[in-house]
Amino acid sequence: MGAIWAALDPQLQRHVAIKLTTSQRLSTEGAKLQFEKEAKAIAQFRHPNVVQIHDFGFDKDEPFIVMELLEGEDLETRLKRREKLPPAQVASILTQVSRALTAAHTAGIIHRDLKPANLFLTRIDAQEVVKILDFGLVRRKSPTPEVTPDSMDGMVGTLRYMSPEQIRGDLSLDHRSDLWSISVVTYRALTGKYPFPLESVGGLLNGSFHPPDIAPSTYVPELGPELDRFFTRALNADPEKRFQSAQELATTFASIVQAARPQAAKILVADDEPDVELMMRQAFRRQIRDNVYQFVFASDGEDALEKLRQHPDIDVVLTDINMPRMDGLTFLSRVGEVNPLVKVIIVSAYSDMANIRIAMNRGAHDFLTKPLDFQDLEATLSKTLKHVAESRQMMRSIEENALLRMFVQSTVLERLRPLTQGPGALVGERADATVVYLRIPDFTALVRQLPPDAVIQRLNEHFQAVIPELTSRGGVVDRLMGDSALVVFRGEEHLRQALDACMGVRQQLKSLVDKAGEQSPYAQGICIGVDSGEVVVGGIGGPELGRLDYAMVGLPVDNAVRLSAMAVSGEVLISERMCQRVRLDFECRPAGERTLPSLREPMAVHDVVNRRTGFLSSSRAPSSSSSSNSNQETPQIGAALSAQSAW
Repeated sequence: MGAIWAALDPQLQRHVAIKLTTSQRLSTEGAKLQFEKEAKAIAQFRHPNVVQIHDFGFDKDEPFIVMELLEGEDLETRLKRREKLPPAQVASILTQVSRALTAAHTAGIIHRDLKPANLFLTRIDAQEVVKILDFGLVRRKSPTPEVTPDSMDGMVGTLRYMSPEQIRGDLSLDHRSDLWSISVVTYRALTGKYPFPLESVGGLLNGSFHPPDIAPSTYVPELGPELDRFFTRALNADPEKRFQSAQELATTFASIVQAARPQAAKILVADDEPDVELMMRQAFRRQIRDNVYQFVFASDGEDALEKLRQHPDIDVVLTDINMPRMDGLTFLSRVGEVNPLVKVIIVSAYSDMANIRIAMNRGAHDFLTKPLDFQDLEATLSKTLKHVAESRQMMRSIEENALLRMFVQSTVLERLRPLTQGPGALVGERADATVVYLRIPDFTALVRQLPPDAVIQRLNEHFQAVIPELTSRGGVVDRLMGDSALVVFRGEEHLRQALDACMGVRQQLKSLVDKAGEQSPYAQGICIGVDSGEVVVGGIGGPELGRLDYAMVGLPVDNAVRLSAMAVSGEVLISERMCQRVRLDFECRPAGERTLPSLREPMAVHDVVNRRTGFLSSSRAPSSSSSSNSNQETPQIGAALSAQSAW
């Protein structure tokens, strides 16, 4: 047990909390050193969901800690007041706790005392934030003494949440003990019950544990049998059969809650009249029975704000104006702090123009007068719910578009936009283009040698170094394929721009190697193949497939891929035909004859070394179309390729 005092730090002039752990005396120097070691480790561990430790010390032999002062309540207090919480709120709490546990477990820190009293619920920027208290400052390394129901007085609150291995005093317990404890917290918060009776806690010592006798879905039927399977795994006596990480635990629970989310529109009614709830349930009994509407009730504006926090999926609010503590107009001005997408309909007998103007200026979606015409209310709710659905769909689209733009260049998006207009827009088009295919040599060997995160980091380092050299000169990244990239140049003088960009890539890598040394990842270099000519581009797929891609096909694509495969590190290879087109503007060095298994005969290739004085222009080199016409052996695009026709 302990006492917590609010205090003022006189040096920094900040309010802090001081916890005196009166139940834990550390009389030996070894125990004090261990406490200091753990306190320092926790103080250095910073996470937004963990209370911050500022200082620690001893009052004689009693340790104390100084930590940030929080305003709010712990989960134990809330559960004693409400008994249980809605699934969505439990999922939110578990998600936040799992983030802190993931960071702590990665740092080698185990809490060992997770329970509702150690989960503090505070508010930061109008959002409820969970803070874990007493993080890792208490170790239980000695075996727990014999436990009986009579000896549990004063300790039951903690023992209820201990894992079997922790109660047995297993010194080798690991982070999965915390996962057991937070699973018990989740069970209680969700059902209002403990997963097993008090008598069974002592039985955990001798391994006589059994899963809960009553399936948790009995208490929360809307979550179904998936909830039972979740707790069967989460509360397995064998740590190897539990969830293996806090993130996995929280993600699985959140998916169960999301899948079981009712499809009914959720409506909050804020009114202090005692008969409003009965009247609404009577008027909309059919919609409630058919799961069309789900009502939540509040007695005033303050209660309504709290209900919005508890039910983030509320769609519409019906609120009176004249209410105690907080009136409807004040509530209207604050509702955006909690849920910016919810729509508010004012329902009041005070229908003078002043109230209507104030309500509309503060964002009310509509204004209805009492006594209510329930047919009018039904029509208003239907219209408003449709507007809410459209607003939420728009927000999802904005989020998805923002995510899409991280993976697709804006120039590609602009070309894809017409494809949303219908099947007729999926017709392809022919275009002159230069295709650049880049490949990091011998990268497959690195994939086998390096850990996954190092593989991805190495790829990103290479592409972040070279891709900007291509895109800054007009190139569009068609796609990234593992250790390769396909970049397309279109428009006026696309061939010159593409080769200039390739020269820039080679120079950029050389500069990085000069700075970082021959042992740097950039010394691995890059292999580039370039070809130019007519390609076909267009949208592949459609609504029927649930997938749409912007694809490009043609000989230049295949040729660039083959040339890149022939190239060694640092080379920019082009064919003999391409060399004749660019030789006046670029210095090309013969690179001999190269071959690939897919080609019947070796082919003469050239390495583009540098750009000569002056630029390639349409007047100094034949266009891609005329070159194509003069090369009678080049087959039609899309036909089967052969070595002679491709070059």
